[in-house]
Amino acid sequence: MARAKTKAAGTNLPVPQNDGEAERLVARIGVIDRTLDAEQADHNAAVALLEEKFAQRKKELTAERGGLVEALNIWATAHRERLTNGGRTKTVQLVTGRIEWREGSPSVTLNGKRVSKTGKEVLPLIFARIAELQSVTTGGPLQERTRAKFEQQCLQAFLRVTTTLNKEAMHTDRKTAEMLSGVAVVGSGETFAVEPLASQIREVA
Repeated sequence: MARAKTKAAGTNLPVPQNDGEAERLVARIGVIDRTLDAEQADHNAAVALLEEKFAQRKKELTAERGGLVEALNIWATAHRERLTNGGRTKTVQLVTGRIEWREGSPSVTLNGKRVSKTGKEVLPLIFARIAELQSVTTGGPLQERTRAKFEQQCLQAFLRVTTTLNKEAMHTDRKTAEMLSGVAVVGSGETFAVEPLASQIREVA
């Protein structure tokens, strides 16, 4: 089997000279793929075990920490007047650290229930109110139209609009896409691939 030099100095490739040698290389690639799969599975199992151990340890320490914070909260609340100098501060500096009373983040609720992250419960209400205001802005006294437009703008500010590029559509309509200055839709080029047959793989060196 001849060996061809690659661009990397001192590295030779075992270029096959006939079909038999080519078949042996394909078989060796199959063995490598199978070995990688097996070692990846071992790696994943080891990581899963470590994750499980850490999750348990994290749960224990988090529970302990929460209990200590709650204990300090009870003590600090009982002595808040003294610690905060009559309410003049919300931060108390101790020798080993600091305790403080923080304002909680505001939350949006609907009928007493917290609104989800996407806000899907409130969106219909916003859209309905914007539609109501639309009828006012197209008629009625000037003062009411002005007030309605302002409320519409405030409601629109409650909505997030995310715009992303649809590359698939640009691939389909390449001509229109390339009318944009500097934009080009280029092919990814041809690649060479080897797919060993599992039934034909032999343990080769």
